[in-house]
Amino acid sequence: MELNETNFILQMKKGESRALEFVVDSYSNLAFKVVRSVLNTSFFSQHIEECVNEVFWSVWNNIQSFDESKGDFKYWITAVTKYKAIDFKRKLLKQNTTECIHDYTFPDEESTENIIISKENREELLTAIYDMKDEDREIFIRRYFLFEEIESIAKTFHVDRNLVDKRLSRGRKFLKEKLIPLKGEM
Repeated sequence: MELNETNFILQMKKGESRALEFVVDSYSNLAFKVVRSVLNTSFFSQHIEECVNEVFWSVWNNIQSFDESKGDFKYWITAVTKYKAIDFKRKLLKQNTTECIHDYTFPDEESTENIIISKENREELLTAIYDMKDEDREIFIRRYFLFEEIESIAKTFHVDRNLVDKRLSRGRKFLKEKLIPLKGEM
């Protein structure tokens, strides 16, 4: 069976390893761009490659959680990549701090409870983002996950910068309204 944009997700959900190869071939440039933007130049390229590998491993292990009705795979993998890169950066900074200041003992502030809450918050955020209108979601992801400049986004959509600013503001308000009530439930 020939793998393509229309069937690779189903094949991954069936455990077809060739589908993972298709995803790596199709989305590795995007993953590297997002990881580089989070890790910036202070980390070696080996760390960036390791993080991207972790992203694809995570995508493979969590493909069952991807819901095509909630959004495009490209946006889902972008969000997964960003959060994986943030976690990776924290891990690297913690290692570097430990290596540099090995004579000191610091209390571990990252308890299991905090880790679980952080992951739950990410899932709630991703769900809320996928509930946005298609164009608003794309603008929001381009700005806050891919770190595109507002002028660039405006050019892509052939609109004024003011309209992009309004949509970003509307997106932030939408997310705030969706996520703030969830905090009160805890």
